Amino acid sequence: MKLSRIIHVKTNSIRQKLLNWLLILLIPSLFLGTISAYYLANHFANLAYDRALFRVALALADQVEVHAGVMVVDLPESTLNLLEYDVYDWVYYQIQDPNHNMVIGDEGLMLPEVMPKPGGHVYYEAKLGNRALHMVAFNLPLADLHAKGNATILIGETATKRDKMAHEIIAIMLGPQIVIIILVILLVNLGIQRGLVSLDKLKNLILKRRPADTNPLEEKDAPEELQPLLHAMNELLVKERSAIDERRHFLANAAHQLKTPLAGLKIQAEAALRESDLASVQHALKQISTGSDNLARLANQLLSLARAEPEANLAQSFVVIDIVPLIHEVTADWVPRAIEKNIDLGVSCQLRKFKIRGNMLLLQELLNNLIDNAIRYSPVGAKVTVCLGIDHDKVVLAVQDDGLGIALQEQQKVFDRFYRVLGTAQSGCGLGLAIVREIANQHHASVELDYTNIQNSQGTTVKVIFDDNAKILT
Repeated sequence: MKLSRIIHVKTNSIRQKLLNWLLILLIPSLFLGTISAYYLANHFANLAYDRALFRVALALADQVEVHAGVMVVDLPESTLNLLEYDVYDWVYYQIQDPNHNMVIGDEGLMLPEVMPKPGGHVYYEAKLGNRALHMVAFNLPLADLHAKGNATILIGETATKRDKMAHEIIAIMLGPQIVIIILVILLVNLGIQRGLVSLDKLKNLILKRRPADTNPLEEKDAPEELQPLLHAMNELLVKERSAIDERRHFLANAAHQLKTPLAGLKIQAEAALRESDLASVQHALKQISTGSDNLARLANQLLSLARAEPEANLAQSFVVIDIVPLIHEVTADWVPRAIEKNIDLGVSCQLRKFKIRGNMLLLQELLNNLIDNAIRYSPVGAKVTVCLGIDHDKVVLAVQDDGLGIALQEQQKVFDRFYRVLGTAQSGCGLGLAIVREIANQHHASVELDYTNIQNSQGTTVKVIFDDNAKILT
């Protein structure tokens, strides 16, 4: 299991997460410090006591003599007491002649794997029964005693004192480390608290703001780490201000558009009340009916525009939809209206199917507005065609007619809400193409306007172009 998982605490606190990561870094440091302290303590403890063993070996070497060619060792009682008396450890010794025959000492002591050179010594570890010994072997040359060969002096000792000394060294080394780590955690925690004061100041600054205040937040004096966040928030505030201004403009236009037909209905109703002639009353009632239809259409388009807004679209359900049968169904619904106006309404699909992830009601509203505009603003006997095809590797849904067309300088303005081309005799409120653009944006598509007959600047073609992000599933 990873260390980060062991000490991980599920939290949304930045302070706690920083402390968690600090612990993730400090605990391995303490672990490595413990390991290094263990090896260093054992190294220096062994070094000190190995040197003491070698001094004992030198002391024994002073007791080696040669008489008549025979090596003898005469150890005084004080030297034997020094060798054998130890409060903590067992000490063993052995002196061998040049033929490695024991002259004096304890039996069973092992020689090193590689003997040292004459006059040299070597440290090694060995066992005597069930006891582990730290050993030193000293190769004593007998030339100074007028003899040939080398005597071997072996000194062995158990590790009680060494272990005790190593533990003391470890405690001395780790104690300050633990204290330092605790102090570091406390200081870092204090530093994090001080560092997060900027977040508290930003929070208080935002809480003090009025709901309608969309002025940018001050970025200049903010900490470097907070500046990207503030910059993103300021960009959001700019977008929010633009959306609020657009919404205010829309509400003002909507109020104006609703006020006009309502005033007309009131005037016609008052006129009908004043009239005594039945024909005049029927004329007024017919005007009231026409005005009511226009008002109902305006209300429906306002509702459609509200549904097409990005904020409202968050609640819309998007599913996989095949546009081809949808085109045929919606177009069929408009056939009676086209027949009334003697308009040839048809469908031309180059694709057998085209599936995207979208909202059925919104796509129906898009097609309804395009076909309604084409029929409404085309002269009697005109031709309206709903097309689906591929143009420059893009799937294009288009509704084209062969009417008078829209002037180039007007083609971008007609997408603005409540904008209507002057000179048209048909009733309308200028929301149809605005609705189409909003719905297209929600389905990763763009809308373009052009002439149907470019050479003669006649007819109108509205294209809905789906981009690669439309999640085409064909």
